[in-house]
Amino acid sequence: MSDLSIIAHDYALNAEFARKFNEAVLNLKRRDLLKRTVKGDAEAAVGKSRDELRAMLDSLLVVLEDEGKPWSADQAKIPADVVEAIRKRVKGDLPETIDQLRRVTRNLTSGSALDEQAFAVLDKVCEAADATASAAFRRLRRI
Repeated sequence: MSDLSIIAHDYALNAEFARKFNEAVLNLKRRDLLKRTVKGDAEAAVGKSRDELRAMLDSLLVVLEDEGKPWSADQAKIPADVVEAIRKRVKGDLPETIDQLRRVTRNLTSGSALDEQAFAVLDKVCEAADATASAAFRRLRRI
């Protein structure tokens, strides 16, 4: 595989993860923080966002907790660049961040509304995902 193919593949993985994660977070922010009421298909979209976000967070938590072990298929859904960016972003606060992400996952599972603290930790993941996608795009553009 050529360098261009590898970088293009990395960009695609990072960009798709960032898009999915950001979209799910934004859908939930509209409902939980802005208190926008949703009807019909929009309610189904919120439910789908909750499920997708919970699944991504479950995989992310496994990856963050199991550094150095072989990844399962679920873990492979999380780009390694995103994991590394999150670790760098939270540095010494990794155990606390993992606990906060677990709390968000429990809230998503129970159907509870997410609060500002939950969105603050989700925003850290969004920022890391966006940064990795941007970095991969810049590498791709330089070739």
